[in-house]
Amino acid sequence: MTKEEVINLLVLIELVYSNFLVKDETVLLWFQYCSEMDYEKVMTKLKNHIRKSPFPPVISDIAVFPFEENDFISTLQEWKKIERERIDRESNQTKRIPIPDWLIEYSKRQSV
Repeated sequence: MTKEEVINLLVLIELVYSNFLVKDETVLLWFQYCSEMDYEKVMTKLKNHIRKSPFPPVISDIAVFPFEENDFISTLQEWKKIERERIDRESNQTKRIPIPDWLIEYSKRQSV
């Protein structure tokens, strides 16, 4: 968001909420926090806020941060695949050894 867009945003807030006063420090502070945000999305949230609240918004009420792409889902799926393969390998290696006949009557496990 540019400084001009931040000023437009603050002017709208000041027009709607009479107790909200814009000072130079306010513009600088809002610009510092809003510079990475998308103007159109912030305006949409501000309009929704105006419809719902009798109080002026704070930055967190109308903040919209850009979505960061990550590959977490593909990494998680790869981990699941590796773990399934590991479990399959281990289950094949740890086949149950049959219980000797003389031990069956003392064992809780009755079948092989």
